[in-house]
Amino acid sequence: MKDITKPDFAPIKNWLNNFEHPLIISGPCSAESEKQVLSIAQSLSTIKQVRIFRAGVWKPRTSPHSFQGVGDKALKWLQKVKEETHLLTSTEVASPQHVE
Repeated sequence: MKDITKPDFAPIKNWLNNFEHPLIISGPCSAESEKQVLSIAQSLSTIKQVRIFRAGVWKPRTSPHSFQGVGDKALKWLQKVKEETHLLTSTEVASPQHVE
């Protein structure tokens, strides 16, 4: 298992083909449904400058009564986005367990 406490600081150009400035990462704040995620990704994939699709999977909040995100099941939606649109995908992580 990779040691996530020691990040890999490879230049961004090493993992993006034909890197151009500016790099645009776009998507919804929160992944709420597969339909929502795919619809937004398909629209964004028509914009040449958008290279990475991002959607929040885990949404930490201070109140336990507010939306916390859909969690792990949304990772499959991001995988489908990548397969269907060929956009790179990303999400934020709130804990080391999310990486695992």
